[in-house]
Amino acid sequence: MANVTDIPVILVDYMSINSSIHIPSQFDVTIADAGYIVINSLILITMQTGFALVNAGSVSVKNSVNFMMKNTVDTAIGGFAFWLFGFGLAYGRSKYSNMFVGFGDFFLDAKITDPLMGGIMTAFMYEISFSSSSTTIASGGMGERFNFQAYCFFAFFNSLLYAIAAGWVWRENGFLAILGATDIAGAGPVHMLGGVSSFAAATFLGPRIGRFDHGTEHPPMNNATIAFLGLFILWWAWLAFNTASSYGLSRGRWGYTIRSAVMTLLGSMGGGITACTFSLIDNKGKAVPFQIMNGVLASLVSVTGGCYLFQSWSAVLTGSIAAVLCLLSMKLMNRLKIDDPLYACTVHGVGGAWGLLSIGLFAVNPVPQSTTGGRSGLLMGGGFSLLQSQVYEALSLLLWGLFATWTLLWIINLFINVRITPEEELLGADLAEHDIDHARNTLEELKPLWDREVVLSDGLTYRLSKGIAQVRDSSSELYKCNINAAFSDGNLIPLEELRKNEQISINRSAV
Repeated sequence: MANVTDIPVILVDYMSINSSIHIPSQFDVTIADAGYIVINSLILITMQTGFALVNAGSVSVKNSVNFMMKNTVDTAIGGFAFWLFGFGLAYGRSKYSNMFVGFGDFFLDAKITDPLMGGIMTAFMYEISFSSSSTTIASGGMGERFNFQAYCFFAFFNSLLYAIAAGWVWRENGFLAILGATDIAGAGPVHMLGGVSSFAAATFLGPRIGRFDHGTEHPPMNNATIAFLGLFILWWAWLAFNTASSYGLSRGRWGYTIRSAVMTLLGSMGGGITACTFSLIDNKGKAVPFQIMNGVLASLVSVTGGCYLFQSWSAVLTGSIAAVLCLLSMKLMNRLKIDDPLYACTVHGVGGAWGLLSIGLFAVNPVPQSTTGGRSGLLMGGGFSLLQSQVYEALSLLLWGLFATWTLLWIINLFINVRITPEEELLGADLAEHDIDHARNTLEELKPLWDREVVLSDGLTYRLSKGIAQVRDSSSELYKCNINAAFSDGNLIPLEELRKNEQISINRSAV
């Protein structure tokens, strides 16, 4: 058995080999860098909590659990696929890797004798959360009508589609990296690609039954409180998302790490103020929660790609423009009758595309870091070079997202119908696919009260007998059958008549 003191010698030698061999940038971290990145990666995983709550609170209650299930699949199945093949497709180090796809490092498990073990594991821990987020974003356009079994396959293969695009941008020999594309924290591969995939899925599936039968206004959120709780979790996790993307604290990066957090906050504040103003004007003095929530999220997306490249004024402006573009494109989606229940294609697709272009306009060369290749944005005196590189990235991800997602859904649909049946859609995916019957569960909770009367504080007596919700005025001995209107409609039913008609069917609306 080897002496345990033999192994750390190899790991300590990691710093000494920096000058003798080339180390891919995503693996080139110090101990301090690795510690910082891993801690933030743990926070990044909680973004799935935020996405899940935003999704579940924004759709109808009969599909809320289904969205939670899909978010679970994104991490479990999608993350497993990223470990199997995704990380290798993005950052594989074999001689077969090229500018379009990586190769090698599949079934990732760096040997403990590998001097890059720490860097490899750090990169994997950090990247796996990006993969899950991109798939979760794509699921927005499928909401309330996508077959769960089919979605399990989608989550697996979409992780691989993300990995290929991530390699284009972040692997040193990726073709977009060679063209000079700059994307610090994933405005392109994570957000824009996820948003484009959401748009492709929405058009592939078609709108939900009845979505545009009575106008184009978005259906009400089933629980705005839950959705906003998700927003706040995302807001907090986004700071980890962007600050960790400076990739550590050493070699002068700590200042840009803190700058990332500040500019992320400023961008989201600009987007939040703009979204509030837009909503108040658009709705004649009323602030619509869905508009404000999506405006803030779009602003966060927009500052993700260039978080520490912005100055304070340009961060605020970038977030503000993102909010306006998102809210206007939501209206356009409705007018075109494209049904993306979460508007992921506008929040992340439009927000991500604008975020890439904003780098080409507002970025400042982050001396001494080589993030932009020594270039500044067009409006900062740097010419068209950086903007041109950003256009290449945006167009490449747009075409890849549309083609790859449509092709993947078409193939899956050959084996499993990707859209649930009309009956299942009307019943809701919670009941049809997960055996969650919200109405039945409510009745089950009320069982202890069956054939029992409870005196309420205002003198009325509540009673649930044989599934009939009833309220009796104790002074008149009269019952009211509809508990929702029991205290306002004044329709009293004599007690003796009610007892003669014990076969009244269950009135679910009464419960």
